[in-house]
Amino acid sequence: MGHSQADKAASRERILEAAAQQISERGLDSVAVAELMQNAGLTKGAFYGHFESRDEMIAEAARRAMQKGHSKVDPLFAGKRPPGLERLVDVWLDPNHVDNLGSGCGICSLAGEARYAGPQVQQVVAEQFNANVEQIALALGDEKNATARAIAILTAIVGAVSMARAVGDPALAKAILGNTRAFILKNRGAV
Repeated sequence: MGHSQADKAASRERILEAAAQQISERGLDSVAVAELMQNAGLTKGAFYGHFESRDEMIAEAARRAMQKGHSKVDPLFAGKRPPGLERLVDVWLDPNHVDNLGSGCGICSLAGEARYAGPQVQQVVAEQFNANVEQIALALGDEKNATARAIAILTAIVGAVSMARAVGDPALAKAILGNTRAFILKNRGAV
């Protein structure tokens, strides 16, 4: 790779990292090309040298935010045996996960607004949702209807995290997370 290609690749990385962080913390609509390029230390005019459109960049940044947000979940599956459901649920419903938007689950961050995004972003969200459903189904083991139950569990988790972030009341947020955890773990085998 020539020097200019290496520089271009490094610039693209800076743009995507800045966009992924901004998406995680402030949502899809918060990403303005001019501000993003300034945050990445580049000129606005250089944007189209890296991406065909804002939608393309948003989709790639959303994918990166999804991957970054799973730094606590994915390692749980590195061993010979998948984690138990309780361990997995505790990672997602951890109050620190709720409070730290920049390093949290991308599905939880984007669920409410992805319906307004373009098909590229919706595809990224759907892919990550399906990957997480597979992980939860693995944690359920041989449970009957594991995939259907995993879909319900992930949907409950995303809703709980989204609501805990939205209510602005720490006591209510704690109740939302705790009650959702209890409901998921109590209703094993339901669906």
